[in-house]
Amino acid sequence: MAETFGEAVRRLRDACDGTSLRKLAKLAAIDPGHLSRIENSKRPPSRQIAAALDQALGADGALVNLAGCATTDPPALAGDGWARADAEALAGALLTEQPSTANALRLAHEWLVTDPPQVYEMRAGRRIGSAIVEQIGQRVHQMRLLDDHVGGLDTYKLVTDELNTTLELLRQAAYTEPVGRRLLAAIGELCQLAGYVAVDAGRPREATRRYLTGVRAAHAGGELPGAANNLSSLAYLIANTADPREGALMAASADCGARHEATATTRALLLERVAWTQARAGEPAAVDRALGRAEQVYSGRQPANDPIWVYWLTEDEIAIMAGRCWTQLHRPLRAVPILEEATQGYGEDTPRESALYLTWLAEAYLQANEVEQAAEVAMRALELARHARSERTTARLTELRALFAPYRGVPVVDALEEASGDRRGC
Repeated sequence: MAETFGEAVRRLRDACDGTSLRKLAKLAAIDPGHLSRIENSKRPPSRQIAAALDQALGADGALVNLAGCATTDPPALAGDGWARADAEALAGALLTEQPSTANALRLAHEWLVTDPPQVYEMRAGRRIGSAIVEQIGQRVHQMRLLDDHVGGLDTYKLVTDELNTTLELLRQAAYTEPVGRRLLAAIGELCQLAGYVAVDAGRPREATRRYLTGVRAAHAGGELPGAANNLSSLAYLIANTADPREGALMAASADCGARHEATATTRALLLERVAWTQARAGEPAAVDRALGRAEQVYSGRQPANDPIWVYWLTEDEIAIMAGRCWTQLHRPLRAVPILEEATQGYGEDTPRESALYLTWLAEAYLQANEVEQAAEVAMRALELARHARSERTTARLTELRALFAPYRGVPVVDALEEASGDRRGC
């Protein structure tokens, strides 16, 4: 039988003068518990971990190759017109071209007219291996990067199509149990992204279904942090649209459930959502504790161990969440300085996030009775939102516009009202 990745790591570790698992974990900057699960084939290695272990054990690329090993490619489909090679060529281009403000919309549209590799795997009737699951993971991450620049109204269909196709692969293809677990984990990631995009496209009920499916899929795949990410995303949605206390309880459950397997960055993300749900529930002491814990945990992060889906969580994002929480709790003296500094790093490259975050700064200014500054910031948010293609941003601007109603007659507020009236959806 072929040697598994975990067996190869254990063999090479034993060959290095009996290096202990804990020592190897330290050399490769990996959590010892996670390394133990990899050695026992309970958890597949990421590319980053495979490379770190390869270097620590002096394997000269053997572990990297073993982690990415796959069965041979199936033959190209017969027939004229669009063939497998054509799809692979375009899929390869889509995966290698970095999304930006200039090309994101074009890439999104190209994805919509290209069959994903999952379709060809099913048509070929083949037994799938780790390679196709790895490719699905790459596609999911590329769609996340697209979503950084293109709003949910443009990404909703492509993400939904990708999810449906991958679910069909789960039902129809043949695979081993380890590959099946990895496929379920990938579906969990896709569900979280699909839920987020559905919210941004103004489809909260659909987002709820996606998140719940993601919890089940990730849990079945043995990916507890992925399940927690879906559950805390649902908690965030519930806190915003239904019962904040229910959302707060759900967010705390997500954090608790993944506590022993989540990386520091993942824990920080889960705690950020705990803080927000508590802010919606009107619990300032709980918010303070959650924000403080998130900052503390994030300071001890080891990025090499992180799942790829936490790439976006930065110190600025953590600060933004703190400012939003204090604005929600009507504490402008705490919110304004945080938001003023943190929003400086956002601009036209990310119009949706930039517009959303500026609306919170504008609201904090209003709470501090700085009406003119608030209106000026709101006007900037409005201009950015014109490029966002996001129902969530439109709804947030509508909420902000209502807060300015008592100040009509102030010239800059009237100018904002006029500009908002010119923009459909506000």
